[in-house]
Amino acid sequence: MELRLNPAWDQISGLLESRLVDARERLEQADETNFRFEQGRVHELRFFLELEDTAKAVLDRERTPKRIPAID
Repeated sequence: MELRLNPAWDQISGLLESRLVDARERLEQADETNFRFEQGRVHELRFFLELEDTAKAVLDRERTPKRIPAID
């Protein structure tokens, strides 16, 4: 089942996107003390948003039959 078919996915995705925009703005305005923290927030949110693509890639890779090397 694809996450996009789940009605809650649109809400979750929208929330993560808005938080990512906010985190990027905070990162741009961060001082030396908070820069790493804000950078971590951006990285974490991007990771969550890319999970669906990662899961699809893993499933596609598992579905593709492995090549059997030719025997000479």
